[in-house]
Amino acid sequence: MRNRKIKTLEKAIKDKILHDPNFFEHFLSGPPDRLDTVLKYCQRSGVYVQRKNHWNPNTRFTRSSGDGTPLLRLLNTIVRGVHSMTPSDPNVPLALFLNRPTMNIPEEATEHDLPDYLLFDGTTRGWQGVRTAVKVMTLPEYRKMGMRHLSICAAETFKDQIDRRHIYSLMVCGTEATFVRFDRAGILYSSAIDLCKNAETFIRAFTSLMILDRVDEGYDPYFSTKLDSNGSIVYYLDLPIESGHPLLAPAHVNSSTRKFQVKGVIYRHPEIAGNGTTVLRLCEVLKPIRREIKPKPRRGKGKKKRIKPIPVEEEQEERIGDTSYILKIAWRDTEALKEADIYEEVDGMYGLVQYIWARDIPRPCTCTEPEAECPTCVVEIAHIDGLETCDNLANIQFPEASGNDGKNKEGSKLDTSQYRPAPIKRRHYIYSYGLMSSVGVPLETAKNPEQFMNAMLDAVLGYWRLFNLGYIHRDISEGNILMLEPGQKFVWREWENPGFELSDIEDEDLRQSEEKLRKVIAKLDRDPVGVLIDYDLCVRHSADTPVETKSETEFHACRKRPRDTPLTPCKRQRRDLTKCYSFRDTSEPPGDGSTRGIDIDYRVGTSSFMSASALGSTYGKPYRHSYLDDIESFFWSIYLLAVSHAGNNGLNEYQDEEIKMFDDPSMKKLADYKAETLSDRKNIFNRLTLYENKWASSSAFATALFELEDFVCERWEEENPGMTPAEAFKKVTKTLLNAISSAQESRR
Repeated sequence: MRNRKIKTLEKAIKDKILHDPNFFEHFLSGPPDRLDTVLKYCQRSGVYVQRKNHWNPNTRFTRSSGDGTPLLRLLNTIVRGVHSMTPSDPNVPLALFLNRPTMNIPEEATEHDLPDYLLFDGTTRGWQGVRTAVKVMTLPEYRKMGMRHLSICAAETFKDQIDRRHIYSLMVCGTEATFVRFDRAGILYSSAIDLCKNAETFIRAFTSLMILDRVDEGYDPYFSTKLDSNGSIVYYLDLPIESGHPLLAPAHVNSSTRKFQVKGVIYRHPEIAGNGTTVLRLCEVLKPIRREIKPKPRRGKGKKKRIKPIPVEEEQEERIGDTSYILKIAWRDTEALKEADIYEEVDGMYGLVQYIWARDIPRPCTCTEPEAECPTCVVEIAHIDGLETCDNLANIQFPEASGNDGKNKEGSKLDTSQYRPAPIKRRHYIYSYGLMSSVGVPLETAKNPEQFMNAMLDAVLGYWRLFNLGYIHRDISEGNILMLEPGQKFVWREWENPGFELSDIEDEDLRQSEEKLRKVIAKLDRDPVGVLIDYDLCVRHSADTPVETKSETEFHACRKRPRDTPLTPCKRQRRDLTKCYSFRDTSEPPGDGSTRGIDIDYRVGTSSFMSASALGSTYGKPYRHSYLDDIESFFWSIYLLAVSHAGNNGLNEYQDEEIKMFDDPSMKKLADYKAETLSDRKNIFNRLTLYENKWASSSAFATALFELEDFVCERWEEENPGMTPAEAFKKVTKTLLNAISSAQESRR
């Protein structure tokens, strides 16, 4: 498990570790007068010798200081210097760097990976409270291993702090200090500062870090926290939702925000780099009810008169609403479609998420004429010019013998002082929120196969509608298909009152596809019980005949079985919508102003559920994702949920082995394994019998998997499956309806 998670982390940040020669100008350049004040404080404390501009590690140690090592004394002297400039609450103890306290070691970490010193925010001394971590290595040549240790800690901090946008850390190798910033575009680090030769620069930079406000330090200001009676952190969100919504409680008087309590974390993106998707379950904090307290009357002076007391109002404890909502927080790629626009377009549609509010998160406007709602001044990770790379520090991978096993604290000695211009650009991300009223639970919680297949059917119907609107999802997976909770409220049932006429659709094939979809939904005659979510990887598909490229067929062409007879030509000429590739993933070179220079992996999606063809395509070469790839992903979603369903005695050895195969970080190995699985129709049947659980042995799962396997295999064996998207979707929905009927019959 450890090696698998470490490899995933290594892959996520490979080639995303860059040197910023102007790191301090970009991130750590505090007000000069405040920096001068702290510098003088350090000089008076004896840790800084101004005449020689170096750090004095031999300062006198006192028990009252509580600082054990010379480096720790230097750090905390700077913290005290910052504290001396700002008035503080005397009841709140000063937060200082501590020798690493007893902390839970992450599953993917070892004792060596933990930081040496930690600064906490005062709320808790666990991973949820870490502000800044410091890692100490004995020599500058061990900087790469230090970066590896800090990366593991940053991943754990991101996982536990749902309100964290970016993280600053410090690495001290010998006497050389390097500041490190972790954000969703990767890792940036500063030039090394020799504490014995240029202590002033270090003190100024570290002071700048310590005086950052919470937003610049990486915290989301929409969040707030408090401790409950058990000492656990409870998160709250104040969202700027002013307009009324039928599913929201009446807004508080004179309030431009609505307060929500976080009731649970449904999903948190595990890697450092990427869109950092976080999905939270929220409940609204309702307006507290005030009640009058009538104190007992007291006697007045002189004559024995009873003075009538003045009623006092007292607030009750906070009230939490019963209705749940889902909040998705993500860093969206500016090259991708804006998910908020898709939310608005699909609102009320069958099998697709129902939204309440979505937006890119604004920052203070810096335009010539500032606006309250400026569309360009948003929270973002923007491109930075002049970044450099060090070949020995472009990744955190080590050979097993030199530290990759977690048993070696320092690793191999490497020269990390040589840089060259970075060959790639960092991705441009914008921070976005989306609040949804569709509240789902994982498919694995289904009570029986019939409930599971109904939810899967609705997700397929939602995908069908998404396709008819011109989109390909590209991330069909177990986590993006949810069952709706009983009693789900629908503000608008678009399937009963469509927002557009069939005649409004110009493309003939899509018009026929939409007509067939509406007939299927009308025949069901029920509200959806499943929903397809997460549209951040959606792209527009092409309605024109795509151009075949070598990269599209290089992996699976050798597996296509040659036909004995040629294909019969169609009776009428029509545009070939069979594959419907996405627009952006083309083989043509990017135009000016595009992502030229960015190392793109076109194999998008969740690898365990991706089609074998998409997995097997060459890294860096464009792969034109088709709706047929997504249909195959529905097949793998059903199969893997059958695999992972626990029997009476939990998971058996065959299930564990199969899950391990699908978790393999090597896409090529997984592609070959999936291709092998599909090459022999008996493979699926034989494997299902080994898993010994009610789902794998049910007729519903057998029906769905065998019929979908036939469909997927036909696609592999033919250059052109010879069917329109409408015919393909109708075949898939018929398969799932057959599975539902099979489940119903088995209950009789």
